[in-house]
Amino acid sequence: MAKGLEIDWETADKITLASLKDQLAYLKREIKNHEKRGAWMHPEDYHKSKVDLIPALKLIIHHYGDSA
Repeated sequence: MAKGLEIDWETADKITLASLKDQLAYLKREIKNHEKRGAWMHPEDYHKSKVDLIPALKLIIHHYGDSA
């Protein structure tokens, strides 16, 4: 007997989209706290988030049919 959980593709996409949007919101909050409130952020993390991760997440979220 097989164990586990099976979900349809639409549900899997919705879960993935929610996770991606959550990560994008976290990174945006982190950047905002750094820029506006002076919260410490490692310079490499700041650059990577701003230049690579946020634009990539926006692109992927758009691919899943949503806007960021």
